[in-house]
Amino acid sequence: NRCHSRLKQLHGQQVTVHTPPNITGHWVSNSCEVRPGPEFLTRSYRFFPDGSFQALQFYYQDPDCSKPSYSLLIRGSVRPLRASWLVRGGTASEVHVSRVQLRCLQTACDPPDTPAPDRSMQELTLMRLELRAEELFLGDVHTEHAQPAGYQSPLRSAKAERCGVCRIVSSADLHHPPVLSARPERPVRLQGDWVSTRCEVRPGVLFLTRQLTFHEDSQTWTGQYEHFSDPVCRHPTFSISASGRYSRGAPSAAIGGAVQFTFTVTHMTVTPMDVATTSLLNVFRGRECGSEGSWQRGVPQDVTSTSGCAALGVRLPHTEYELFRAGQDPSGHSLLYNGQRPSDGSSPDRPERRPTSFQPPLIRCSRGGREREQPFRLSAGGGSNALHTLAAALVLLHTLM
Repeated sequence: NRCHSRLKQLHGQQVTVHTPPNITGHWVSNSCEVRPGPEFLTRSYRFFPDGSFQALQFYYQDPDCSKPSYSLLIRGSVRPLRASWLVRGGTASEVHVSRVQLRCLQTACDPPDTPAPDRSMQELTLMRLELRAEELFLGDVHTEHAQPAGYQSPLRSAKAERCGVCRIVSSADLHHPPVLSARPERPVRLQGDWVSTRCEVRPGVLFLTRQLTFHEDSQTWTGQYEHFSDPVCRHPTFSISASGRYSRGAPSAAIGGAVQFTFTVTHMTVTPMDVATTSLLNVFRGRECGSEGSWQRGVPQDVTSTSGCAALGVRLPHTEYELFRAGQDPSGHSLLYNGQRPSDGSSPDRPERRPTSFQPPLIRCSRGGREREQPFRLSAGGGSNALHTLAAALVLLHTLM
């Protein structure tokens, strides 16, 4: 089917990455970006051959980036050092900030402590340049302002063709911020099947693809997260499949067009896909993660009867407080964004921990309906503490093996 074909194409794509990357040039946002908080911004970064950089960040009052609030001009130097030990496929860099200039664009602006020189450009300490699409990935801005362990939305080359937002952002300056058009609000409809648009990165050295199915008539969901040991998602390590129920809540007061949801995970299946993961699961004792010592590579095991998997830090039933937003790609395909997980690896299991920013989008691959009666084997909470616990152990195992 179309969903399977999309994932197969994603897993087979050729990605050219240079380490260390040559980032010389002008790189810009290709959309209005959302950071935890929430903060709404666009970025315009110039990197020069001598290692110096000039970074412009434009902040807004709205998630369409149509109402500028203030601008930041940051100058300094960056020097790529080595392959990152924290995120495979990335490059760790050394950054020095020499100047931060703030420009208020309205009568009263109240910027957060983002301009603090010690971390205003911490995102540059992790980078990855994918040459095929000319996309520059910089470190994510954490909810706890820790070291980057994943990436933000990629910046595009300012010379990118067929990118109207890129042109607008690239021509802006500190005093004249880019003003994007306010988009018509798209209704948030979950119905159907959705898959990842790229190999995604999570804190804890996790690389994964997601496939989610929602049934709005019964308010049930199923999903599968396939996890990999490499940043292009070709070497599977394990998958966690789950299903449960969800309920729709109120529109978000923090992000216009977003809607609050509550998800409950009631069933879960774990499938180890390599020797390291299989060995890890067989180490744990007791009836707290499937049948003790019975794990086999490639063989799924239902862990619902053991109330989840203590080895992975997952207990069932499990509830998460979510945030969803609808979008559209340049070709007109429907996109679905759900909440970014806390960067400390915890789960949004309380209303006050509900996300205020988003993970990379999922793209609709089927509208669902009666033609699809069998559920997908899908995975739960893409960022729950379970996955981080396993990832930490896997890092150790893969290092030793």
